[in-house]
Amino acid sequence: MSVSNETPRKISKRDFLKVFLRSFFVQSLWNFRSLISVGFGISLFPILKKLYKTPEEQRAFLLRHFRFFNAHPYLVSYALGVAIRLEEEIAEGHPDVERKLERVKELLISILGSVGDQLFWFTIRPFSLLIGIVGVYLFPTIEGKVGALGVAFLVYNIPHFYWRYKGIVEGYQFGVEVYKCFQEGRFQRIQNFYATMGLLLFVGFFAILSMHYWQLGGINAVVFWGSVVYSAGFYYLTRNVYFTILFTILFFIVVGIIFL
Repeated sequence: MSVSNETPRKISKRDFLKVFLRSFFVQSLWNFRSLISVGFGISLFPILKKLYKTPEEQRAFLLRHFRFFNAHPYLVSYALGVAIRLEEEIAEGHPDVERKLERVKELLISILGSVGDQLFWFTIRPFSLLIGIVGVYLFPTIEGKVGALGVAFLVYNIPHFYWRYKGIVEGYQFGVEVYKCFQEGRFQRIQNFYATMGLLLFVGFFAILSMHYWQLGGINAVVFWGSVVYSAGFYYLTRNVYFTILFTILFFIVVGIIFL
């Protein structure tokens, strides 16, 4: 690949912001052949325009990033940050950086997928859902219910937006040493915090429901405790929170139609 003799302009915070905004569409061109690689490359278009001027350089850039790649859609930001850092070095003419870029992206596929799934899909998302459910149940007014759903939305999306941007910055700062961002239990501590808060919220909500249906007695108490046993058994068999919630709701509906 030919490298321009012109000294490339340095990447700015404004460029980071442009990549951040484009990263929301990283899955928009998902396909079975290369998964999110097309969206990944498109997210880097501001960097392409900043560093490379000739058609040959731009084509080489696109070919590098349209190869197979996959990652969690939020933590893909770390791979974007690393790519920005190494593309800057490629534009400056450093040897063997293209090979480093390809290797780092390969290593990040499993890391970002595993950490992102555990943190967001298995911890923050169920916790946010639980906040919404508890709020809708406890607040009698429409305004209160809408407010509770708004809080659930923020609880989920504040860490989402934070890590989507923070990852770009840290990936750029660490470059090929981006693995350091995932050491010392950093994300595990965050996950443990959300898991603990979710458990406390669930126990409190369960206690409120138990007292309520105990006071009602009769068929209401039977249906409630039956659904508890049913959902616990279903989760034990499937280990899937979302299927458990769905089929517990269906259980309530069917029993309600039959007995009420």
